[in-house]
Amino acid sequence: MLAAITLLFFSPTLSGGFVYDARVQIATDPFLHDPANWLDVLSFRVLARDVLDFNRPVHLASLMLDAAAWGKQPFGYRLTSVLLHAVNVVLVWAVGRKLCAAAAQGDGTTHAPGGPLPRLATALAAMLPPLVFAVHPVVVEAVCEPTFREDLLVAFFTLSGLLLAMGHRPADGNDGWRAAGCVACSLLAIGSKESGIAAPAAITVYWLLFRRGERGWFWPVAIGGAKLVVVSFLAARFLLEPSPSKIFDARPQYPGGSLAAAMLIEPRILALYAQLVLLPVNLCAEYGLHSVGHLPLPVALAVVAGVVAAGVFAVRKDRRMAIAAAVVVVPLLPVLNVLPIYKAAADRYLYLPVAGVALAVGLLLDGSWLARRPAIRERLLIAGVVGVVLLGIGCTERQKVWANPLALWSDTFRKNPAAFTAASGLAEALRHGGRLPEAEQAARRAIQLTNGTRGDAWATLALVLHGRGRDAEAFEALDKAVEIDPRLADPEGRVRDLAMERPYADDLAELLARRNAAR
Repeated sequence: MLAAITLLFFSPTLSGGFVYDARVQIATDPFLHDPANWLDVLSFRVLARDVLDFNRPVHLASLMLDAAAWGKQPFGYRLTSVLLHAVNVVLVWAVGRKLCAAAAQGDGTTHAPGGPLPRLATALAAMLPPLVFAVHPVVVEAVCEPTFREDLLVAFFTLSGLLLAMGHRPADGNDGWRAAGCVACSLLAIGSKESGIAAPAAITVYWLLFRRGERGWFWPVAIGGAKLVVVSFLAARFLLEPSPSKIFDARPQYPGGSLAAAMLIEPRILALYAQLVLLPVNLCAEYGLHSVGHLPLPVALAVVAGVVAAGVFAVRKDRRMAIAAAVVVVPLLPVLNVLPIYKAAADRYLYLPVAGVALAVGLLLDGSWLARRPAIRERLLIAGVVGVVLLGIGCTERQKVWANPLALWSDTFRKNPAAFTAASGLAEALRHGGRLPEAEQAARRAIQLTNGTRGDAWATLALVLHGRGRDAEAFEALDKAVEIDPRLADPEGRVRDLAMERPYADDLAELLARRNAAR
């Protein structure tokens, strides 16, 4: 039922096209479509190659499987992500079920037995938490954009590894395959994305809470092996990183320009994340300072302190909550901006943390204090049903935003008008849609946001002006673009460096030829 409901809610996204990075990585870059690259990906030699997502070979392998099956048709890529999300929803339910069973067996939690719930209430208590994860609007970005599938893969391997570890029974005597599975899941998780450090962390927390007294080789092998492969992969990822890079010619920057400034902004980002999970409004594909304007630093610090205090209180009352807390917190560690990253904040960073929130909700409904208060639990279940319905509506609406570039950049620019990427993307989407007066306005806004220092913004304006029949102005804007960034004079080279989409490059090459012929 959980899988079916998830598939039903995400069925609208199957008709969408490629947006955001997928237009470059899938529709433009030949790497995924070349079978000769399989050996480098499967052997992790891709870590030393100058390609997109060189540091995420498992993610690349997933996309290459889709490329082999679907070519450049977006339906198949979106279908794979939706199916993977449905599997993750079931995994959240399975992990939660194991934790509740552990309480019933007296594995050391503070859960106390209570009176049996009616069958419907019992079913709702089991289904509501994974449904919160299934239809939460924050997960839409990771599910609907195939090149963000890395977060779905991290969740899949983290939850699978945890579930394998939870199924270990010392009496079995031969659990080598299960220990190997925990190690493999940890390697595949970190090979999908840096947030894969959550896999060994979750297994370790589970062992500390419930299985620390067990003797034998299983836990040293499962936990020690998981940590070893994760550390080894991260070392190889940084030591083998190709430098210099034609694709990553612009290095990531700290928000605010320095580590000190970033650390003053980070509490506001964390407070924004808390708001997006509890009240998912104003979701945006490009967050910036404008996005945290409603969260001054003192307010943000108070929110973060409140969340931490609530987490500590929950763990003290029910130590199973420590597993949910680990699933929430650990995946966020690589994106805390201690090291500069390309996107200071993003919805997709919250995919696995929302799974942790769902686990926490399930443990709350299974808690001892609610078991002794059936009336309160029934009200909470009713409120939960209403909440899931509202989340489902928001999930459906959010999928419309990720259906096509025009919808995406219109929504993003409306919510963050200070984002250059949003203004530039909107200008190109409007130009492609034939809405040239609006495209010119958006292109000039993109130029204004960068004080005229981005050549690609001038190039977009040139294409818009040419489309409007104003070639003299178009050639002038094109000259400005090439003056700022001489590489724009070679659109084919920009395509090879994955800095430009093929249709845009063809239009720019045609305009360059027209300018040269006119002169």
